[in-house]
Amino acid sequence: MADKRIRWGWLVLAALVAGWLYWMTLRPNLAVATDLAPLTTSAARRGISAYWLIDIAGNMVVFAPLGACVALALETRSLRTRLLLATLCGLLLSASIEWLQLAIPDRITAWEDLMLNAAGALLGALGACGVQFVLKNK
Repeated sequence: MADKRIRWGWLVLAALVAGWLYWMTLRPNLAVATDLAPLTTSAARRGISAYWLIDIAGNMVVFAPLGACVALALETRSLRTRLLLATLCGLLLSASIEWLQLAIPDRITAWEDLMLNAAGALLGALGACGVQFVLKNK
């Protein structure tokens, strides 16, 4: 019974992460840029481009928690299934965000976002499964 509640907890957390991702990515660009200014300004001082930080690393990092939550919720499934479904969830959520961004005048859609977001979900799932494996085999 406790295992089932824990799995449901991970699914609820995945849904909350998805809601946060929608909120974060469907706001006007000016609002997002304002929120990210402290991060991008600090990175620029260190020679890190905003493009690399936001478009490359950012797209993967923000989807990692989704992949981790999905993989942990599917604990009873095989590793391959967990990784595949977590990546698919990231890809489908990303596709829905890109589609919705088409209706927002100052938002920009990009195919590479789909791949980077799916890769982030996969990395999150790999990390969660790896930590879980280590903890169970201690």
